[in-house]
Amino acid sequence: LRDAGVDVAMVHVGNEINPGMLWPHGQTWDVDPQDDVEGAQWENLARFLRAGAGAVADVFPAAEVMLHLTNLQDGIEGLTWWLDEAVSRGVPLDVIGLSYYPYWHGTLADLQEAISTLGARYERDVIVVETAYPFTLEDDPRAPFPNIVDAETVLPEGYPPTPGGQAAFFRAVQDVTAAAEGGRGRGVVYWEPAWTAVEGAGWDPEDPSSGNAWENQAMFDFSGAALPEVLAELGATHER
Repeated sequence: LRDAGVDVAMVHVGNEINPGMLWPHGQTWDVDPQDDVEGAQWENLARFLRAGAGAVADVFPAAEVMLHLTNLQDGIEGLTWWLDEAVSRGVPLDVIGLSYYPYWHGTLADLQEAISTLGARYERDVIVVETAYPFTLEDDPRAPFPNIVDAETVLPEGYPPTPGGQAAFFRAVQDVTAAAEGGRGRGVVYWEPAWTAVEGAGWDPEDPSSGNAWENQAMFDFSGAALPEVLAELGATHER
């Protein structure tokens, strides 16, 4: 990226990294003695993360380092426990990243409280780096897997699985992030807006049949056209 002239402003070292990485060596939960692991491997994990952050600093000295967590439904303690362990071992932390999917991670109020709490505790900005919402409960007939979200009962009230409901929910996530105490909610990233059910867009790009179960949460309909409600929400002007 550097050699291509790309200016990288932020790197998150690890993705939804609550359980650690490189199991069992950097494992932080579901520890099993049968795997020759007697406890959470925090020293190893911290070493891995410091090395990753060091590589970021070597290549892009001005880039911020994010640590990205998930599982908000387990309570704020599950996030502060992890961050306390990491920070106490000298793991660099410039920005906190959170995943927030309402059908797994609680209410919008839960999200706002988490951003406020984490921002105040660590004096760091928080970005919602993953969120999504369905514009339909239907499956694209080209998709080899059923949708992850296929029932309205798992969705919050007031946000139907329609293009308008999707746009309204995305706005609501932005609003609660911006309203977090201390102004620590820096932004929201939608994941994954362009993951439609076309060949080659599965989990494995080399396997056309790998597919995905997310196309009903993209920001494009099954024909590939951008949803007009989302266009209006984002202030965009082009449909494709």
